Amino acid sequence: MTPEQLQRAWVLQAQADAERGVLECRMCRKRGPLEETTTLWRNGLLVFALCDRCAASHDVVFSPTPAGVEVRARRRSPVELVAQEVPCVHGPR
Repeated sequence: MTPEQLQRAWVLQAQADAERGVLECRMCRKRGPLEETTTLWRNGLLVFALCDRCAASHDVVFSPTPAGVEVRARRRSPVELVAQEVPCVHGPR
């Protein structure tokens, strides 16, 4: 699928989901109730949905473009990766 086809498919599914009161977050892909989701609508179509959990941890900027809407998100805090040493297993010597 091209990105445009994928976007159209998401919009159609999101429209059907919104009618049932459930939306999928575009960032984490989890489904949640409409009242726990920030939505962006353009010309009567849902173009973006963001769950409250993702909205709380990201700065999200919406910008109009000639082709539609550009969405950029940046984490508010760095992601901490914890590295553990891998146990070294030696065979019989």
